[in-house]
Amino acid sequence: MVNETVLLPSEAITKPHAENSATEYWSQHLRSLFAPLLKATGTYTESEQASHLQFLDEQIAPNLGPVPTEKTKYTTPSSLVGSPIDPSLNLTSSGKVKVRFDFDVIEPAEPSADDPFSEKVSRELYHHLASIVGADTRWLDGLMSALYLSPSETETALAKMPPGIAIPPSSVGFDLDGPKRTLKAYIPGVRKAFATGRPSSEVIFDALRGLEPLGSELTPGLNIIAEYLANCKNDAMLPLVGIDCVDPTKHKDARVKCYLHTSSNTFAVVRDVLTLGGRLNDETTLKRVEALRSIWPLLLNEPEGENIADDNWSKPQRFSKTGYSGMQYTMEITPGKPIPDSKVYIPLFQYAETPEIAEKNFESILTKLGHEWGSSGKYRDAMKEVFGGEFYGQTYATFTYTKERGAYMTSYFAKPIRFDEAGLPSKFGLRDE
Repeated sequence: MVNETVLLPSEAITKPHAENSATEYWSQHLRSLFAPLLKATGTYTESEQASHLQFLDEQIAPNLGPVPTEKTKYTTPSSLVGSPIDPSLNLTSSGKVKVRFDFDVIEPAEPSADDPFSEKVSRELYHHLASIVGADTRWLDGLMSALYLSPSETETALAKMPPGIAIPPSSVGFDLDGPKRTLKAYIPGVRKAFATGRPSSEVIFDALRGLEPLGSELTPGLNIIAEYLANCKNDAMLPLVGIDCVDPTKHKDARVKCYLHTSSNTFAVVRDVLTLGGRLNDETTLKRVEALRSIWPLLLNEPEGENIADDNWSKPQRFSKTGYSGMQYTMEITPGKPIPDSKVYIPLFQYAETPEIAEKNFESILTKLGHEWGSSGKYRDAMKEVFGGEFYGQTYATFTYTKERGAYMTSYFAKPIRFDEAGLPSKFGLRDE
């Protein structure tokens, strides 16, 4: 491992670590990232920006753990550049550019004997944040009840789980929509699978079908995904589920999100997953695949498109030990809608040698899709506004297409806080293991 030291955000803390609490550290780190990000979108009023920054100060900074050291380990994609926070920009063909972020629930340095997986910690944090933003917790409570472990299951999971496996208790997300903050929750099914001996997909499907209210209206979409996983010829698996913490009886677009993963990165496999093996053959899904194919060379940093002409070609990945190999997907289901919406997550850092290359490719993608932030240079301007030309990490890009919103992209990136002894970031800002 590179002998790394912490580099504090230049515009933030000036006093030694010992004189600053972890909350102060993270508050100023978050402000150094989100203050220019919120401003750069042109979406939020000054009062909305101030409100979101205050929320970050008071509710997020206290929950990001201790000041990082060279031994600090995080499991979010942003941990690839040494940060526990995972910010993103959502850009659609219609609608304003929005800021989002998520972070893993940080486990105590020494978890308690009665809460070794920090599930009680997660419950408390979710309920606290839900009370602050006025979130609906019925789906959340149902999911935690179904996927978190009983005392006997905890003992079984401790005995069965391989040593060194890193599964965060859960992850917390927020969409910043004007003055509103929408809570999202992400809970893995893997621990329950170890405890029960059942596949994680089964325990997740059972949990989602049992949600109240309207869990029964999720069943048709869930059944399509379950049938695909039971018969697909690739290694697609379902380790994680996410939900919008809103009242599904009032918000008709309330989603449950099944997160799939494949080790393959060929377009043939991506197409197979996005269409659930051809089960999704409606006009919107087919247009989604067609649009994705048009930008696929740029997503994999093959702008000339020679290698990628073959849908079965697999591009070698740059890092094999990150835990973020292959491709990730979500199958999003809303009550009463039998056909899931599919989305793909592409790890840009696996294919682009530098963040600058990834940024240029993403800008070209936006231009190709007719998004003003590409053709006008606003995307690049926003990155410059946020990072000031300093080294940063472009981690993931997501793509989908819906009839209502058109082409839908999310750009994930992170501000590094870890550097080697020479004061330079490691390759692509990634931590060398």
